[in-house]
Amino acid sequence: MHKSGESGWNSPEEQAWDEPEAVLLLQNAGALVAGLEATGAQMPQRERYHARLVAAHDARDMAAYQTALNGYVAAAREAYRKQKQKNQRNSRSDALSPDRCPRERGLT
Repeated sequence: MHKSGESGWNSPEEQAWDEPEAVLLLQNAGALVAGLEATGAQMPQRERYHARLVAAHDARDMAAYQTALNGYVAAAREAYRKQKQKNQRNSRSDALSPDRCPRERGLT
């Protein structure tokens, strides 16, 4: 069985609050989320994820903070996937619309 602290590994539950690490994690997550949202993806319940981050930060709970950041990024990725699927459906329906069909316009 692996004991905490061996080989420099600490489980998130036992990790002490590390403000510089928390800032770095937030910056990295923020950059990922901003990139995903730049595609037009809109994350539902964004405020809920922010509230979890603030609560974990205020509690100085590194495990909860990491969990909140992971949830935040996962929600942004899911919003991106949904936006991408929506865009693909719209592209397919546009390609099949009558005004795009050369035969319909008498161009064949």
